[in-house]
Amino acid sequence: MLKQLLIKYCPIWFFSVFAMSTINAQDLHFSQFYASPLYLSPSFAGATDGGRLIMNYRNQWPGIENAFSTYAVSFDNFFNTFNSGIGIQLIQDHAGTAGLTSTQMALQYSYNIQISDYWQAVPAIQFAYGNRSIDFSKLRFADEQIGGGASGSWDQLTNDKAQYADFASSVLFYSPLMWFGLTADHLSTPNYSFLGENMKLPIKLVFFGGINIWTERGKKSKGERKLTGSYRIQRQKDFHQADIGAYWTNDPLEIGIWYRGLPVLDKKQENKFNQDAIVVSLSYRYGPMRFGYSYDITISGLAWRSAGAHEISLIYEFNQNFRLRNHGRRPAVPCRATSNPLIDQDYTGKYRKTKKRIF
Repeated sequence: MLKQLLIKYCPIWFFSVFAMSTINAQDLHFSQFYASPLYLSPSFAGATDGGRLIMNYRNQWPGIENAFSTYAVSFDNFFNTFNSGIGIQLIQDHAGTAGLTSTQMALQYSYNIQISDYWQAVPAIQFAYGNRSIDFSKLRFADEQIGGGASGSWDQLTNDKAQYADFASSVLFYSPLMWFGLTADHLSTPNYSFLGENMKLPIKLVFFGGINIWTERGKKSKGERKLTGSYRIQRQKDFHQADIGAYWTNDPLEIGIWYRGLPVLDKKQENKFNQDAIVVSLSYRYGPMRFGYSYDITISGLAWRSAGAHEISLIYEFNQNFRLRNHGRRPAVPCRATSNPLIDQDYTGKYRKTKKRIF
């Protein structure tokens, strides 16, 4: 009987414990992180030559009932007069049968600095407001199910909402061929406990970058073919993660493959590799719009039950002033096209050098 109860209510207990204590382990994440550039780094606010609207959806572990689902929408714009970018982002994440909901709204500002004929630097800041809520009526505790009576855990519940203010900063360096940057998030280490305790969100550091390995533009067609390699390395308290992969672009199609994890032994578990998933992605560009889909093939211990993760992205760019590229004002960030197109309007792809300027 006890074994049957444990099997039946294990998912409920798991998400209850997750919501009340261990949620400070890590933030949410997107596999298509260059299709959610403002979440990756505030320095990508205003990375195009005009306005950009992005929508993201992630369904993680659909094989587990009421696991994780994440929605995000963002808008950013580059203002040539001020050499600056502004971005705003709204993210909401749902987890577990108790309706644990995390919502965050962020405002971002970036500034472009030309440090040489080919290199640009983009420092940025972000201010955010967040709140988390949970439905206590949906919680089930082990002693309540096994004992058949009220649980003593209810006495510890004080608030069903937690609110906090937060900020982040970042810097991006890029040339027409490569880029690298650093994002430091949760610099205020906000407290978000439901129990009135001191439970602070740890600082998250994200290192990212990449290089255009090979590019070829067709003589007859206006499209291009290229191979781009990039990476993302995250660290948040005791949690470490690396994403390493490449994209193959044959405009308007793009195919990507990624490995997520750390190809080294986990110190906490003897003779265990810290690995998470293999990610495959496909995106298609149609005029100013780009649609992307990716699937996480889970290779960790949850593989048999999680059913991986599905992710969808939709990007729409408008009011793009491509003369900024052609007149040499600022080269494109050489990330994948979903973050910023490398080619200009007539697909000549030329970047004309100008005199060095700082402001």
